[in-house]
Amino acid sequence: MRRVLAILPYVPLPSDTGGTLRTLELVRALASRFELEVFAVHRTGNDAEGFKRWLGGLGVPASRLHLVDLPRVALGETLNSSRAFLRGTPLTYVRFARQGLSDALRKVLTERGPFDIIHFDHLHMAQLLPLARQLNPGAHLVIDEHNVESQVLARMAPLSAPLLRPFLNWQFQRVERLERECVSQADTVLACSDVDAQQLRALGAKHVQVVPNGVKLPDFAPREAMGDDLVFVGSMDWWPNEDAVLRLAREVWPLVSSDLSAGKLLVVGRSPPASVRALENERLVVTGSVPSVAPYLARALATAIPLRAGSGTRLKVLEAAAAGVPVVATRLAVEGLPVVEGQHVLLAESPQEFAAALRRLRQDPDLCSRLAQNARRMAESFAWDGIGAGLGELYLNAPVVRGNGTRPSKSEAH
Repeated sequence: MRRVLAILPYVPLPSDTGGTLRTLELVRALASRFELEVFAVHRTGNDAEGFKRWLGGLGVPASRLHLVDLPRVALGETLNSSRAFLRGTPLTYVRFARQGLSDALRKVLTERGPFDIIHFDHLHMAQLLPLARQLNPGAHLVIDEHNVESQVLARMAPLSAPLLRPFLNWQFQRVERLERECVSQADTVLACSDVDAQQLRALGAKHVQVVPNGVKLPDFAPREAMGDDLVFVGSMDWWPNEDAVLRLAREVWPLVSSDLSAGKLLVVGRSPPASVRALENERLVVTGSVPSVAPYLARALATAIPLRAGSGTRLKVLEAAAAGVPVVATRLAVEGLPVVEGQHVLLAESPQEFAAALRRLRQDPDLCSRLAQNARRMAESFAWDGIGAGLGELYLNAPVVRGNGTRPSKSEAH
């Protein structure tokens, strides 16, 4: 059985963001097919014990989970962090370039290796790729790019406050340089969509494989009746979501609130900042973190996603589709998904277009039903089980190099 090491920038429990959901489901797929070991950064708020139990239920013993504490402030690493920053490491990536982290990975690779596949989750952890190449030269090295990170910053900068734009442009240049370095060194890069795959090839990735985001279909039973509320789902500590919610509440909701008088605007997601909390009133509810978004989607007329920045594909679109909730969204919000205007979603860019689309849904139950049924069928092709099987097949067939410099035959690889 092939040995796989998954290197994660967090413990993916609680799985309350799109990123942690993807990480958790891909780890599940790897654990069910390979001899898996996990190296994970343990951050404040992570449920390490829950993750250990979850892995145990998949047959991964606690001895194969390697946790590394990485506090935000580490006085003993100040000099090392400063050097990384001066070498060009992007500001928000410096924590993951610390000596303590590379020392911990060195120990795992030395004592537990060699591995056949080393899976780096997010660009942040791909900074450790040269160390893995040095210590485990025969491994097939893979980066899972949840987003094209430089593209996120490129789209954020022009939408931000003028005083913030120089910093974001500076950060973009650093992230793009790091992204080029990492994806060009990887044996395989995973992308969420064909759109992202094309961008990653332009950045120098040699082999890009699309492993899309998915949805847990049993969690989202299609509804029998149309609801009344307008819902936005997303992690509120991600700036593109905050921007979308502020735009929805300030520019779209005032245009349609009287037409949707039986419902409320529900903002569902963890860590809402003060700017979002300040929106609350009797008809605008900010929930914070919730155990499941399914009950909120079940009572929705529609979900509105006026997203203006981001990359990858939106799990919130797939979840709404699985729940049979009509989606009104910008083209960027559905980027990379096989949706057709008027068949699966309604597209809108301006507040007026969003308002007009929502009024159409309120006045046309047949349109709601048609969109919901088509979107559900689309979502069924994104079940995590099938996506996990595809990843397993990819890793079963990935070429690795034996210690003697030879590659195993295909039958030996299996």
